[in-house]
Amino acid sequence: MGVRTRVPGRRRFGGIFSGDYGTFYALFGFGFLFTAFFNLDRWHRILFGQSTADFPAVLGLFAICLAFAWRVLLRRGFVWAEPAELTWLDFARADRRRVVGARLLVVWSAVVLAAGYAVALVVAAGGGGRDVWTAGVALVAACAVLIFATARRTALRADVAGPLVLAVTGLVIAAAALGPLTVQYVAGGVLIVACGLALGGEPVTGAGRLTLVEGWNVRVLRAVAVTFMDPMLVLPESAPVGRLSLRRPTALRLAWAGFAGRTRYLGAAVLLALGVAVARVAVPTLPAAILVGLGAFIALVPFGGGLGVLWRNPGRRRWLATSDWELRVTHGLLLAILALGWSALLVAVSLLVGATVPVIVWLAVPLAVLAVLRAVTRKEMDYTDGRGFSMARQFVRGVDVLVIGILVLSVKG
Repeated sequence: MGVRTRVPGRRRFGGIFSGDYGTFYALFGFGFLFTAFFNLDRWHRILFGQSTADFPAVLGLFAICLAFAWRVLLRRGFVWAEPAELTWLDFARADRRRVVGARLLVVWSAVVLAAGYAVALVVAAGGGGRDVWTAGVALVAACAVLIFATARRTALRADVAGPLVLAVTGLVIAAAALGPLTVQYVAGGVLIVACGLALGGEPVTGAGRLTLVEGWNVRVLRAVAVTFMDPMLVLPESAPVGRLSLRRPTALRLAWAGFAGRTRYLGAAVLLALGVAVARVAVPTLPAAILVGLGAFIALVPFGGGLGVLWRNPGRRRWLATSDWELRVTHGLLLAILALGWSALLVAVSLLVGATVPVIVWLAVPLAVLAVLRAVTRKEMDYTDGRGFSMARQFVRGVDVLVIGILVLSVKG
């Protein structure tokens, strides 16, 4: 039986009680978040302008955001252990399950606290009554139980559709303008579903050494990408694609294989479309160009991973014997088709919830396609420039076009 232990050199509670910079940042952040409740009129103008708050849309938006958080935790990125620490825990006769379980609890608590704070601030700024407060708390609490019950165990097939069902529930709340009492009943239904989904599977804290080290490798890759300002390092890899053969490789066939191997990100794209449409109603002060442009860009970026892998590997481009221009065109064509489908879904959902999007704002979608192509075809980062201009230019490549376009469309729309 393992014993409770702590890795030497690790600060408790993230170092926020050390009296160092961590303590300062914690105090500053807490003060900023706490004083927001003393400026509710200002936050009302920021979030709702001169209009009254549409609480069904607000609660529906929070349900969609919680569905997205649920999807993120279902990836179980907290299941990792540094190889050296893993060996140390073994020789210290410590229980590694405590380490993974504590990390799950920290990540889950952060999600719940962030959601609870956001609900409290938005409901308070909108002037919600007691019934709205009760509905918001019930929704967050039920989703918190649902997220923890499913993230603590190994993956099941039902987990794939879970976040999408919760997001559609949020869409129904917003579109049907369900009252606070009905939302409380919906939260009760979510709680019942959470009890059912908690059954089955094995505790994820019992993951083996291989799984823990694989999680550590992913974490190291992300840390390197952040440290060296190269986000293209974390573009998702393609999963195996059935019977699709590349014995006669062509640019279009390779692009299709890359897209087919990343279909697991279609669910995230659907969640983004639902979130953009409902956010347009819940937070009317947010410019439509920002919502549509950023939503399309985030939804399409994972599908640009195939072109990004080719661009980072000149040997594969020589093997393919295809010009760079043809690679851009074929991948851009598939990205455009995907963007068209995403836009059609966004139009349908917008009509369902009564959101209005100016016609000129839809130009943000092809702009997002161009931004993705420009981002994934960047050159290798140049670290030889002592002033950092070249590195900064490569870092913002693609995003710069999107930001400039969104600003122009926001003014025009």
